Amino acid sequence: MMEMFDLENMRGGDLIEYYLKNEKKDHTAHRDEIIEFVRSSQPEHVKNGYRTRTGLTSYLSKLKNKEILSTDGLENGYYVLAEGVVGNGGKDGSFNQVSLEKDLINYLASDPSQIENGLELREKEYDTKNAGRIDLLYTDKNGNFVVVETKKGKGSDRVVGQIQRYMGWINRNLAKKDENVRGIIIVNEFDEWLDYAVSVNDNIQLKYYEVKFVVKDTLSENPVSE
Repeated sequence: MMEMFDLENMRGGDLIEYYLKNEKKDHTAHRDEIIEFVRSSQPEHVKNGYRTRTGLTSYLSKLKNKEILSTDGLENGYYVLAEGVVGNGGKDGSFNQVSLEKDLINYLASDPSQIENGLELREKEYDTKNAGRIDLLYTDKNGNFVVVETKKGKGSDRVVGQIQRYMGWINRNLAKKDENVRGIIIVNEFDEWLDYAVSVNDNIQLKYYEVKFVVKDTLSENPVSE
């Protein structure tokens, strides 16, 4: 039996998630489409002045800042449901987000040798201001810039355009004439489309990570002394 949703009384964030998750095959839509869906789904809210276009645009910005929505690699005005966003969260309708990608970024920031020997971290989550936020920015043993993007699960080939945009920004704004810029995309599942997209760009490399859980009877270093 198909699950029924009470769209008229759904919280704003949940309604936007529902739309991108259930109504849009690629979980992507233009800002105007999202606003129109919310307004048409909740006519009483519109009547009472709670669903103005300005207010909904502001709401979209807040969801982006919370990393529930993303605009990376998309044309101006388009939003996509961020990877790792799951269901309705708790009783308050809040969103939950899988932290694996964040944990991976923190891990690679603390130990760059897991990616490549000789890498030195310049900054984690480097904000370019007008080209997006880079997961990890390094310099290699030759002093060249290395832009790293991580993706949980399969990495859509859209990430190729995203990392190229970051590389272009670094090339124009940070790199000197004798410094090169290259990119590394790190995912944990093979994606044929992504593999095709990366194969024709010598400046972008594809790497994979694995997640392992080990259960032991005791800690490697027991903090409790007898």
